[in-house]
Amino acid sequence: MRAVSRGVALWAILALAVPLVAMWPVVGQALLAVAVGLALHAALRPAGRARALALAATLAWACVVALAWHFGADRFELRYVWLYSSAELPLHLKVANLWGGDEGTTLMLAACCLGLAARRAGVGADSARFSLSAAIAAWLGLTALWLAPFAATPAEWLAQSPSQGMNAHLMKPWMLFHAPLVLAAYAWTLALAAPALDALRGVSARWSALAQEHARRAWLVLTAGIGFGMLWAFEDAMYGQVWHWDPVQTAVFCLWCLLGAHLHGVAGWGVGRPHWRAMPWAGVLAAAAVPLAMAVTRNPVLASSHRYVGADSWMAHLALGAALLLIATGCAVAGRGAGRATRNDVDRRARFMGLRAPSGLWLAQLCFLGAAAVAAVQLLSAFGAGVLQLPRPEAYKPFLAMLSNLTTGSELAALRAAFEQWDVDGYVLAAHLLLPLAGFGLVGGWYFFRRISVVAGRLSLLLAVVAIGGNAAWGGVVTRSYAGEGILSQQIVAVLPWLDASLIGGAYLALGGIAWAAHVLRRQGRKAVASVVPLAAIHAGVALALWGGLLATALNSYTQHEIAFDGGPSAWATDRHGYALRLAEIRVGAANDGAVGAQSVVQALTTIEVRGPDGERLDGQTLYRDARALSERFDGPLRQVCELLDYRYARHVGTPGYLLQPLIDQGWGRSVQFWVSPAAVVGALDGSGGGPAIVVVKVFPFMSLLWIGLLLLLFGSTWLALSGARGVRRARRGAKS
Repeated sequence: MRAVSRGVALWAILALAVPLVAMWPVVGQALLAVAVGLALHAALRPAGRARALALAATLAWACVVALAWHFGADRFELRYVWLYSSAELPLHLKVANLWGGDEGTTLMLAACCLGLAARRAGVGADSARFSLSAAIAAWLGLTALWLAPFAATPAEWLAQSPSQGMNAHLMKPWMLFHAPLVLAAYAWTLALAAPALDALRGVSARWSALAQEHARRAWLVLTAGIGFGMLWAFEDAMYGQVWHWDPVQTAVFCLWCLLGAHLHGVAGWGVGRPHWRAMPWAGVLAAAAVPLAMAVTRNPVLASSHRYVGADSWMAHLALGAALLLIATGCAVAGRGAGRATRNDVDRRARFMGLRAPSGLWLAQLCFLGAAAVAAVQLLSAFGAGVLQLPRPEAYKPFLAMLSNLTTGSELAALRAAFEQWDVDGYVLAAHLLLPLAGFGLVGGWYFFRRISVVAGRLSLLLAVVAIGGNAAWGGVVTRSYAGEGILSQQIVAVLPWLDASLIGGAYLALGGIAWAAHVLRRQGRKAVASVVPLAAIHAGVALALWGGLLATALNSYTQHEIAFDGGPSAWATDRHGYALRLAEIRVGAANDGAVGAQSVVQALTTIEVRGPDGERLDGQTLYRDARALSERFDGPLRQVCELLDYRYARHVGTPGYLLQPLIDQGWGRSVQFWVSPAAVVGALDGSGGGPAIVVVKVFPFMSLLWIGLLLLLFGSTWLALSGARGVRRARRGAKS
């Protein structure tokens, strides 16, 4: 009864606080300060911790909801709303701008962390003298308070324009899903820190069920966020494909791998068992990776398509990540002897019962940790080179020599500076990750077949190794299929045999998971469905996504066309991929839709008609927007082709008011992008000179395998996360009774 009345009181506080902040934004800063104070109090005093954190979470969420209302109501007198929104935007994009900048994302993450900390304290899982969960939430809340999301807009800004508007690259439906899913995953991952540190000290006799639940949800939601990000990237010229090892992508990949290592260490964990420290270390490293990834997002040293313009909170996030690593080191030193007393007893019981250490899971952990380490080293190397201002090798500057001949003056200097800025070398990183990928597939497949029988494990592993060796001796399926018709570095071409090995390893993993699931279902029937189907779906999904992503990237191909357009349908152009295409119409006009610089934006909608190789017809539109000066809108076909082929150059010219959006045909066998750059036609129509429209056709084979694999992965992860939550609730009810 007391819990019900407390919940009613919190809802009443929320209902009162939201309209107060909506009417008087300055109240939002005060409520946020109170929430931070309550979180600090809860971090230092166990008495009343649950109540203090619940109230702090309520106040923080009231600030989030009120800030969303300010966006929806066009309250441009708030600096944060003025910076990212516009009256012309549809309501869903106005509200999505809540997480469009540093202030909103930090506030929302703080609110999520406060809610999770309150929940942990409420179930009695946080009764120690010091609460790390509350301290992390307080630090994030303090950072949000410093960023001042409810600060007033300077008068000179309002005099300059009613609002700045939204970055055109963010005006996509994926904005509603990608960012909040990643933030939710960040919060659940940070919740792993406290129980992981307890485990490192050896004071936790068993791994917390709540930590398992958070890890499963974090991995699920992060995977979903990455999937929506891939869909987004595939239709944006600053990416042009689903993944290109942007520094932020690299940091998130590290987090994803660390969560994978953590989850693979859950089974049979106990203090004193072999490798018992690996899983809590993976949990702590995953938690530390969250603020470090946010620091990468906000730090201007590395060139990135994700970086928040003008964000300056990276030091606060870096400090939090460093503090978590230092505390973890201290806990590991303090608990270095914790397992000695129990290790001999554990070993005796294991021998007596015929149990063996789960070596397959341990090897899988090592593969995940190795992949995370490779990505982290590349990220740190790029950051170090950027800080030291080391010159970038010429191999990192595709098209620069050609582009230098097409530019002069200040633009040439800006172009050289852009290509000198360091980012992660995705080709080197991908080459180094192929071996861990192959190892993970072999370990996982062997583990599943080994659970059927020892003979099945040994024989299947031998066949998989023979398949890898035979494929390499034959020349490799992907290696022999590569025709050099796409966008691929020679560094990757040199390691295509390893890519073949990774694909065979992935197929072995999928077959092992499916065979094990079929074996268990045959023996145990329907009662085993809940335990085997989600695991089989997850591992088969990983393998399919691996196949789709690697094949699409390695075997992509493109062609370019220059199509003359005089106002009517153009002549048909034949593409070597079997497509015939023509431009049917180009509608040019001003675009006052709420984007940055919308008053001076020129927008062109190009209707393109396509006949496929099998006789199918595809009609649709591509979008072109440009807010740059008229004299710079057309600089020759070569520059436009470079822009459509190299994301680095596209990022250089990709100002907030400039955008190219393709027509995409998502097929089962391949996905095709039709990029149209009508800058020359627009220039001809307004009398500033021009030429033909540039059309680039990019073909990515087997891309559907990536999307199918992600759906399978999310299906299995959702099932596992929900079943784990039910198990936690049953355990809590049993403990209370």
